Parts: sequence; structure tokens; C-alpha cells
Amino acid sequence: MLTSKNIGPYIGVQYDKIVAFDTPTGKRKFRFLIYQAYNAFGLIGSECNGVAILDEDKKSVICDEICKQNSGWMGVSPNQVKMAEGLIGMDWENFKFFVNSNPRTKYEI
Repeated sequence: MLTSKNIGPYIGVQYDKIVAFDTPTGKRKFRFLIYQAYNAFGLIGSECNGVAILDEDKKSVICDEICKQNSGWMGVSPNQVKMAEGLIGMDWENFKFFVNSNPRTKYEI
């Protein structure tokens, strides 16, 4: 069953998983969220929604708004779940390529 919570500025998080990837330098942990809206200092933007990837080791956001919908208030979409599960199932090289080539990436891994 999906429950909704807030994590940082991400509102209506209904999917939250932490995964460790095997990398050439050891394990790296990433957190995958699917969220309904973004809280920009009290301005709630449901147009900012989708899958977010957080770097658990560096405690920072890598990228967000992956598989974005017009509005997040309808909840998690099947496409967003499919995207998150697909990312979690990738090997390190494919995951790294996806993150580093995403236009919303804040820094490369």
C-alpha cells in the first residue's frame, strides 16, 4: 500500500526506496522518490513532480522531475513507477550514463 509523506521539499512522496549500486570504487547508495509536488519556500508546485534521485552518500539531490506529469496531484502514475523500478534495476554503468545525460542532473556521478 502506498503512503504519502514529505521528504525535504518533495511533497506527497508515495514511493521511497534506497538502493546500493556496486561501483568500481565500492558501494554507492541512492534514494529513489516519486513525488506529487515541490515546496518552493511555501509555494507548492504540482507541475514539479516525478521521480527524484538522491545521493545518500553525499546527502544531496542528483536529479528530479524525471517522467514528469502535467500535474502531480493525481498521485503516482504507472509510468513513474515503471521508470523508478527500471532505474533501480540498472547496472552501475547504465545508471551512471542515465544520470549523467539527464538534463535535470545537478552534478555528474
